[in-house]
Amino acid sequence: MPKLSGGSSLSGEDRFNLMLSLVGFLQKRGTVSLEEAAKHFEIDKKYLRKLVSSINDARAEVRGFEHWFFLIDIDELEENENLCLTENLVIESSPKLSNRQASAIAAGLNYLAAMPNFKDDADLKVLQNLLADGTHRGLNRILEVRPGSAQAGAEQVREAIVSGVAISCEYINQKGERSVRKLEPLRLDPRPEGWYVRAFCPLNDGVRNFKLDRMRTIVLLDEPISDAARNIHSIEDSVYLSAATDTSVLVEVDPEAYRLVSEFVSVAEPSTPGDGKVRAEIKVGHLPNIGKLVARFGGAARVISPPEARKQVLNFALRALGRDPEETSSQLKLEDD
Repeated sequence: MPKLSGGSSLSGEDRFNLMLSLVGFLQKRGTVSLEEAAKHFEIDKKYLRKLVSSINDARAEVRGFEHWFFLIDIDELEENENLCLTENLVIESSPKLSNRQASAIAAGLNYLAAMPNFKDDADLKVLQNLLADGTHRGLNRILEVRPGSAQAGAEQVREAIVSGVAISCEYINQKGERSVRKLEPLRLDPRPEGWYVRAFCPLNDGVRNFKLDRMRTIVLLDEPISDAARNIHSIEDSVYLSAATDTSVLVEVDPEAYRLVSEFVSVAEPSTPGDGKVRAEIKVGHLPNIGKLVARFGGAARVISPPEARKQVLNFALRALGRDPEETSSQLKLEDD
């Protein structure tokens, strides 16, 4: 596998996961040479140094005092090309799963166990048993499915994926427009805000993402998926896929809002201005939705540019406060950053 070079681009989520993996690697191994770490993660030294800088920039305020999540010894790195943690103040022991997290993982494992390829997978059964022991209760092998629920829709999509057939449904897009669609489902992904169906769309002649709770009247068709769908070997992980008509929006996010960046395709490698913040330019298809997307993360996500995107966020906030954007627009001025 070719090494990831300093000029290569990772999505925000992949970069964040790689940083966490590096920290865990150092926690377990102690002092490690830069060469050994680069070989282990199959990345070059230049890119690894960039990850170290990002880790050292991440910090948080705890009880009025600024603390680093993790701190890698820069002097040791520069003088001896070794990596070692000097600070580990925020997380001192293994984190515990909440009931919601445990339930989400259990649902995912049950979903995999229901697929033919994983039916008798030994590793999967070990994970199920570990989770059951940790929560002091067993896991149901079969999930309860109620007709008309999102879970019922997920079961229909799963059946279509396993059977390799197309589906028909009524779909409501981000603009509220309704249409009857024929889709060839390839993957079903759980997200905190709901399920997403990754499907080949004959209408757009490509892979598109469809939110399950916007799909109505799902029907399995007696039609196998097309050769075009079968020949798709790689699917973009971003929830929102970019198109030529999309608007480029520069956002700045705190650690608790990193997920916003990971859900979109970044135009370029995200930058780290400091204090754990990340700036990234993302592509937004329907600009009026940017206010709702940013509001999910409270003040942890901010739109920097363009002005029309900032205005959409402002208008969304005003409407949420019960104020008319048109009436207050003359009284408010967008702050230039």
